[in-house]
Amino acid sequence: MKKRLKALQVLLCIMIIILSLTALTACSKGPSPGKPGGDAPAVISVWYSLDGKEEQALLAQFTRINKEYPEVSVKGEKIAEADIVQQVWNYQAGAEGPEIVIARRQILDALYKKGAVSPVLADIDPAYPAARAVFTYNKQAFAAPWLTDVPLLYYRKDKVPVPAASLAEIWEKHSVIAVPDLNASLLSPWWRAEGGTLSANGIPALNSQKNLAFINNFAVLRQQNQVLLDSAALAQFAGGETGYLLTWASDSTKLTNIGGNWDCLSFYSLLGAKGQVLLDHTIGIANSSIKTIPAMESAIRLVEEELLKPAAEEAMFQAGGRLPVNSAYYESAAKRFQSEVALSLQSAWYLEGSVNDWTYLDLLNSSWQNIAGGANMESELARIQQDASDIGKQTK
Repeated sequence: MKKRLKALQVLLCIMIIILSLTALTACSKGPSPGKPGGDAPAVISVWYSLDGKEEQALLAQFTRINKEYPEVSVKGEKIAEADIVQQVWNYQAGAEGPEIVIARRQILDALYKKGAVSPVLADIDPAYPAARAVFTYNKQAFAAPWLTDVPLLYYRKDKVPVPAASLAEIWEKHSVIAVPDLNASLLSPWWRAEGGTLSANGIPALNSQKNLAFINNFAVLRQQNQVLLDSAALAQFAGGETGYLLTWASDSTKLTNIGGNWDCLSFYSLLGAKGQVLLDHTIGIANSSIKTIPAMESAIRLVEEELLKPAAEEAMFQAGGRLPVNSAYYESAAKRFQSEVALSLQSAWYLEGSVNDWTYLDLLNSSWQNIAGGANMESELARIQQDASDIGKQTK
């Protein structure tokens, strides 16, 4: 009897030791970030600069992702656009900061040049080629193009029952086009179709004869009252003062809210393949070069690709008017508006993020603003040509 009792005591001691070791092993492992089925979710910090309805739509997407994928916890933080680059850089110095940044092309370009973003994890093949090019550096994509804006020619059906088949026809009929701003990105398809350029064989060509001819022709059309350059152009069009309006696709939401019987044409429809839009107003999704580690890659990729789904992009369009660059979004387009945007994106100007042309574009815009204010055309183009040449020498 005593031997049996002693054996039970020994067995009990062994079981206690085994249970203790099991508990210690479990504690030492800790929770696995993002493991489906229970352990702690992978926390994905997303910094963005969207505001208003766009911000609310983005936060709603984060809520949806957290609900549908318990293995991740997306936490959004709004950062003033002017502060994003420096804040990301400062935090990364301490191996901290966001896993994902959502921002305009110019911001992501600055982050790339600081080495703050790494090749994007998301599959970006569904995006139109020109949109992918915007964030391509040395043959690698450093951000997923998400939303963009393109110029369109709107027309009022009550004033223009049968829209013009070409831009030339509009001038021939002495019709009037309202334009809110003398901006190279906004006018890019018209300017490109007239032979406008930023560089030739890698050399800046801002003072080319074609560029001078375009801005001179624009001035002549203004003098003839066929182009109405006015910051209130959208309101004038909505009020029936003009039959045509050249403005951004994102303004369609404003026109819809105002009301009115309008439709639109892409510049591809008006000018053919030469009417290439420049995707300067593109928002991208990038992942941090410091926080993108193997253990977090699948979670980061999941969040990025969820935001790139057509349903998520549709929600963002409804909130702010900016258009998806995902070709799948337009496959079942039932409205003329989406079809015309798709034509613009398919034929857009292919310009990679690594080229100096984006900097030259900023110079061209500054000169056009000065010209609109009365500055001499040739002097302005000569000035920015010299500035562009200096930039080209510095970056060789």
